This record gives sequence, structure tokens and C-alpha cells, in this order.
Amino acid sequence: MRAGTFGVRRRFISSVLFAILFTFVGIIIASMLDLPSSPVAREHPQLLKQDALSDRPVDFSTPFINVVAASRDAVVNITAESAENLRGMNFDEYFKFFGMGHPRTQTSFGTGFIFREEGYILTNNHVIAGTQSVKVTTSDNETYDATIIGTDPETDLAVLKIDPRSDLPVIPFGHSDKLKIGEWVVAIGNPFPRQGLDRTVTAGVVSAKGRKNLRFSDGNVIYQNYIQTDASINPGNSGGPLLNLRGEAIGINAAISSPTGTSVGIGFAIPIDFARVIVPDLIAHGQVSRGWMGVSANDLPKDMADELDINQPAVVFDRILRGSPASSAGLKPRDILIGYDGKEVVNADDFRFEVAATPINQKVILRLIRNGREIEVPVTIGSRNEALQAMQSPRQQPYTEDYWLGMEVANCDAAMANKLGVECPPGGGVLVTKVTPGSPAYNRNIVPGTIIVEIDKFEIKDVNDYREAVANLKDREKSISFIIFDTEGNTRWVGIKPRR
Repeated sequence: MRAGTFGVRRRFISSVLFAILFTFVGIIIASMLDLPSSPVAREHPQLLKQDALSDRPVDFSTPFINVVAASRDAVVNITAESAENLRGMNFDEYFKFFGMGHPRTQTSFGTGFIFREEGYILTNNHVIAGTQSVKVTTSDNETYDATIIGTDPETDLAVLKIDPRSDLPVIPFGHSDKLKIGEWVVAIGNPFPRQGLDRTVTAGVVSAKGRKNLRFSDGNVIYQNYIQTDASINPGNSGGPLLNLRGEAIGINAAISSPTGTSVGIGFAIPIDFARVIVPDLIAHGQVSRGWMGVSANDLPKDMADELDINQPAVVFDRILRGSPASSAGLKPRDILIGYDGKEVVNADDFRFEVAATPINQKVILRLIRNGREIEVPVTIGSRNEALQAMQSPRQQPYTEDYWLGMEVANCDAAMANKLGVECPPGGGVLVTKVTPGSPAYNRNIVPGTIIVEIDKFEIKDVNDYREAVANLKDREKSISFIIFDTEGNTRWVGIKPRR
């Protein structure tokens, strides 16, 4: 019994000694780690008025605050009125931001921003298109009569000017080509203008770049390279700035994709680099002078690239217009373009942008692959405006009906094309206005809005050319080849076999 009691006491004393030892070691470790000696909670460093390390006030703000403070007052309200009810609200899949107008006086509302102290304002063309009176209200509630300096429907941009009564804040242009997907952006505009929600600020990220081939309810914008953002954009925001975190305009808010006409997080802005190119022309001349070559071009199909062993981006010419700079330079259908004036070609859209931005009468060198050989061909760039005017020449008759192959056609003039939601190509063509159900044309998916530019290798510039082609082919029994622009603006070859 004694021996057992002694053993228990020894184990007890050992346990106490170990407990004292571990407590002592714990105190030493805690002192080295500077742990608190009492359970009283400290204030979180971010809740202190002063940053203990820098002795500076802690900034709880977001980076958007400085952007808005520097930019908000340069954003303006635009009210445009016309004597006729030119347009109404149309909640199409892609919606341009117009207000509902009185049946006799159409009023459109939008946004713009001042980019020069002299009173120059950038906005969307669709905000002021067809209007007779434009008023601008600044952030200090001053209202000015605005002058339309220049418009460019093909990029949907316009420049206005007011005569300021005091110094004006401005928003500088940034560089949209430097934007990265995922980058923070801020949109400022005047959504739902009848509710007075002036200069509303929203924030989001760049969701995508280079969005093209978007269709809008009031016609196509030809030169598209939209920035997509999830920063909330709503009716009335059109023409407002899309800003980076340096407070620079990197886009002009233009449209949304929505089944309801209100924001669902898919908005589009015109890259500011477009404005950099065209604003000087708008201020100097009221319109944009664009280069023109006279070719129809598409991206080189992969199967053709594989067959020709071409391992780089390239563009193939489908059609060369008669009398065009391309025709004068000797370019041919199926020529493959791999270089434009010392630069590699990215795609057909990039090629069209490059031609449009080239000064008129400037000579450029094209690098081509023709019949398997690489060659260089010089081309002198022409004027797109002159080509469009030629397309409206008196040679064209206003309208004709011809149910050959089940199609009714007309000259491709801008007014009729706009009704069908398409764009006339610079070289002309005839516009299909009606198609008889069950006809040969109907069975080959020809629909109203299709533009015919070639029949059986014969170029069709107008109704006169079309009638001549019909006269030559009326007894044809085999399939007849057509080159068309479909309603999406794509060039296609179609074979239509007459009925016998």
C-alpha cells in the first residue's frame, strides 16, 4: 500500500513540474510573438483614423471616386427636336437610345461630353440625326443652343459645339487599343431622361473587345469594333463617356443588347480611337473623307488556306468593281491579300478599316498571292464619298418590277435599303424587294433585302445591268450563278436553276 501511494505522489509531482515548465515556455514564446497579455480586443488597423506605419489618413474610398470627381461635370444632357415624327421607341434586340416623341414633334434625348474647352462636344449620331434643334444642358444647369458641326453615320459619331459663358471642364481622350478585358471602367450618362436622373454613374468591367456585325433597329453602323461592358447602360445614356480609372474617355456609349430595352449587363461603346481619327475631319469639313479601293473581300477560308499552304491571316478578293482603283491597278478575283502598305493583314474587317483610314490619292503597296506566287501591286486609293455619289447617278432608274426567277428588284438606293435594314455596297447592285413563295429564288433562300451584285460573271451595278443580264439569260436552262450580299452583309455565291 505505501509503495503504491508513493508512486501516485511521484506521478502527481511530475505532472505539476511539467505544467510549470510548459507555462514558462509559453510565456517566452508569447513575448517573442508580441501576443496580447490580456484578452482585451484591439481596434482593427483599418478602423483607425491614422495609418500607424505612414502616419497618413487611411483612404476608404474606391478608385471610382476620383474618376467621377474629375469627369462628371464635363458630361452634358442633349435634347434634340425635329418637326416630324422621324423615329419612335423600338425595343429591338439591339436598341438605340431614343425617347418617345409627340406625334408632331419628335424629341430625342441623349448624353454627350465636352472634349475641348472651346465648347466641342462628342456624342452619337443617332442622338441628333434628322433633328432641327439641339439644346445642351451643362452640369451647372446652363442651357445652350448647340450647332451640329459634323456627323458620321457610318461610325455613329457626331460633334456639336456650344458657345460657353464660362470655363468648361473637359474629358481627355485615352487609348482604347490599350484596354484589357477585365479592366475596370466607369460610365456616366443620363438614363431615362424624363425622370431627371442626370449624370448617373455606373461601374463595371470590359467584358469583350472587337464586337462586330451587330444590327440595330434604325440601320447598320458600317464600321464596328465595339467595346462590350457590363457597366449599366440604359436609354438616354447614348453618347456618354466610358472612362478608364485615369479619368480618360476610352469609349462612347452607344447601344445595348436586351430583350426589354433596358440594361441586362450587355452594353456597347464605340472605341475612342475611332473618334481620334474622324473628329478632325468632322470639325474641319463636317463629314469624314474615307478611302476606297473597290473590292469585295472576305477572310480566307481555312480549307482554301490549307489547299494553298498559307499559314498566316489572309483576305481573299471576291469581286473587283469596274472602274474602281482596284480594277485600274489590275487586281483580280481570288487574289489573296497578305500585306497592306507594309503591315500584315489581320482579317477582312481590319483591311476595310485600313483602306477607309488611308488618305485619298495615296499610293499603297499590296502584298498578294496570285496563282501560288507572291507579288506586290501598287494601288492609288480613291474617294468613297465620290463612289457613293456615282452610285446615285441619273443612269439608275428609281424602281422596276421584274419577277424573273420569282424576284422583284429595284435599284439599291439608301432609302429603300434602310427600310429593309441593309446597306448598299459602294459599287451598286440591285435590291431584292419581294420574292414569290415557292419560286426558284425562294427555294435558294433569296429574301427581301438580298443585294445582287453579279449574275453569271456579269457585274450588276443597277437595274439597267440587271435587265441586260436577264435578256441574255432568259432561255438558260442550267443553273445561273449569282453573287449576292445577304441580309447580314456577307458575300455569298448562289446557283439558281430556272424552272422548265
